[in-house]
Amino acid sequence: MIQVSKKSRLAKVALKYCGSCNPRVDLRRIARHLAEVAERRGDFQLVPLSEENIDVVVILCGCPRACGNKEEVKARAKRSLVTAGESINRQPVPESDLPLIVERELDKIVSERP
Repeated sequence: MIQVSKKSRLAKVALKYCGSCNPRVDLRRIARHLAEVAERRGDFQLVPLSEENIDVVVILCGCPRACGNKEEVKARAKRSLVTAGESINRQPVPESDLPLIVERELDKIVSERP
């Protein structure tokens, strides 16, 4: 579970989609899952990529090419998490498990926040 101390602000998480020209996975399913988790738990919030002080950007790419994984996107946040087809941060993941594994990896990143 993503934990943020009562004294600190909610973690800011932004989503960035690739162009979806060759999607092999359902990126909307991952985004919907993260939105549901944020609402249910209330310990992080989804914000636009244009927001300031983003803690994590989740880059959602539909295929292994990962065209959305650009330095200027990653520079918008303190940390990044990249899905590229059936992988997360270059580690293979079955498509059926993508939303839960993205949630777990996001949890790890956010829990490291000061």
